[in-house]
Amino acid sequence: MKREFISAFRSEVWLLARHPATALMIALAAVLYVVAAATSSEVLIMVAGDDPYTLGGAIGFIGNLVDAGDVLGSVARTSFASTVVWIPVTILYAVYATSRDFESVAYAVSKAAIVITKLLVNCTLVGAVYLLSTTALYLTKMAQWDVGASCSGFAQFVSIALMIALLLISMYAATFALYLLTRSVVASSVVAIAVSTFVMVWFPSTYGSGQPSLLLMLSPVYYLMNLCSLSMQNVGVIQVLLYAGGTVLVSVGVALVSLFVRTAVR
Repeated sequence: MKREFISAFRSEVWLLARHPATALMIALAAVLYVVAAATSSEVLIMVAGDDPYTLGGAIGFIGNLVDAGDVLGSVARTSFASTVVWIPVTILYAVYATSRDFESVAYAVSKAAIVITKLLVNCTLVGAVYLLSTTALYLTKMAQWDVGASCSGFAQFVSIALMIALLLISMYAATFALYLLTRSVVASSVVAIAVSTFVMVWFPSTYGSGQPSLLLMLSPVYYLMNLCSLSMQNVGVIQVLLYAGGTVLVSVGVALVSLFVRTAVR
């Protein structure tokens, strides 16, 4: 089993290096960085709250608004604003990469080792590219705003960036499982993007009206909209870790069951 896992892992890394979706996602991340770095106007996307200037005063994707009491925090919030674009990018990348592999006759879909290693390799890529591009944007905005570095400020940025990366990874895993259930590029893409868009509209419209619906909390978008705006009073670290980890585990289970059922039917 160990040898099979190692062999599958090497195969997935080799496949990833040659996969056109990999180059496309990296190129999109580079374009997103350039656009975000060149943007100096206010960015307010799906925002709700009394005071978007103050950190934690509003949820959503907020950029280039400065909280005089925490300028470094404002830099971090600005670097996270582009995460709104990463939502559809992650979903489409998951569907495209998975569909191409499962259409290939060389893909041994009945092997659990390949499912696990595929998720491991691709999720690592999504998280790594997001962290690198966001960190580059954070450092760029620090230079543009002429803000001095601090260990506490950078630690805050890194901790939130890691949680966001984990949520994007959970989004990838859920979309991966959804594709295996539907085996339809259109259906899995439309459903995943529609649900994310619905939450982005629903959450701001009900923000401040009491305890958020449990249905909202089943979507990674809910946590992303809080974390990206540094509204840490609404979500906790443990809550995010449990959600992301639980989503990945459930997605792996659904993917494996789907493959085993399909193999048995054949």
